[in-house]
Amino acid sequence: MKTDSTSTVTDAELHAWVDGQLPADRADAVSAWLLHHPDDARRVQEWQAQRTALQGLLRGVLDEPVPLALARATRPPRRAVWPQALAASVLLALGFAGGWWGHTARDPGVRLAAATPGFVQEARVAHAVYTPEKRHPVEVGAAEQAHLVQWLSKRLGTPLTAPLLQEHGFSLIGGRLLPGQNSEARALFMYESAAGERITLHVSALGEQASQDSAFRFYRVGETETFYWVDRHMGYALSGNLPRERLAVLADAAYRQLPR
Repeated sequence: MKTDSTSTVTDAELHAWVDGQLPADRADAVSAWLLHHPDDARRVQEWQAQRTALQGLLRGVLDEPVPLALARATRPPRRAVWPQALAASVLLALGFAGGWWGHTARDPGVRLAAATPGFVQEARVAHAVYTPEKRHPVEVGAAEQAHLVQWLSKRLGTPLTAPLLQEHGFSLIGGRLLPGQNSEARALFMYESAAGERITLHVSALGEQASQDSAFRFYRVGETETFYWVDRHMGYALSGNLPRERLAVLADAAYRQLPR
């Protein structure tokens, strides 16, 4: 395994990171490692895809009720809270005027969440994997924006929009199709500033999950901030190595342009 000046990350730790079994301090270190080691980040994404595929195959068994006799004989283990989720900060602490408070109050389809949804982890891994790419950061470039949006809309089964963020200093590079949980499709739109900063908007069609995971929240891992929300059946995660306040402005601009 590769090393750098700050830490050494083993395969065992990468697997534990995927399973959410690392202590908070070590999870942050592994997340930071992935941001600077795209080969390991790609492997992690492959493991996550395999994990979610296996979960999909076993979903029917996992959802079956426990027999009463077994439930009485066995005390259910306490579920561990993912260390990464402890780092999430509720947007209420920021109190942006005229933005997210207003959206939450006016729109019954938007609510705060109690836990970090799975698509947020997918989003930050995708951000870590693809933003360092120089030659192939996206599958379809911004020059074919209409085709890109039509293609991803068809694959996700719902109309999508690639928000325009030029007024805030970021131009669309393009996008790509990604795997999600239970073999579902995800969309990724990537933007870049004149200074070379990159942000990604990860889009998920969540179906019935939306009623449980609805949120406007921040989630920080290493130097990367992710601002995520769920609006009805859609999950969105905007990620970037930017100050929280700046990312919130970009997220607000994106939100206002998305299909309602």
